[in-house]
Amino acid sequence: MINVFNNFKNKDGKFKEHLAEDARGLLCLYEAAHWSTHGEDILDEALAFSRSHLEGLADQSSPPMSIRIKNALKHAYPRGISRIETRQYISYYEEEDLHDQTLLEFAKIDFNLLQILHRKELCQVFRCHYELAR
Repeated sequence: MINVFNNFKNKDGKFKEHLAEDARGLLCLYEAAHWSTHGEDILDEALAFSRSHLEGLADQSSPPMSIRIKNALKHAYPRGISRIETRQYISYYEEEDLHDQTLLEFAKIDFNLLQILHRKELCQVFRCHYELAR
């Protein structure tokens, strides 16, 4: 997997500067770089490169992308709670000009159905706990 990141480097071994022009791609690189483990220097370099450029792009991007960038810089996604991130991403996607309305509706339905399931399971846990405490 690490070799894939070499495609983003120039002959001098540095990340290609034109990558800094694509906010969405840079954000993906930043999020992917968080999956590094000890000894994966190229991912550490990718993280430093993308972070420094994203900090500059945060206030220059469209409002939805700016929010995504600032949130990613504040909270590293792979270390976060996936369902909270899912809800945030639905909001981000909804703000994009070229979003697919059908896909957006399915994402909202899926999210809401899972919330209902969690509520039912939580009620069952409380009910069992209450009955055991009697």
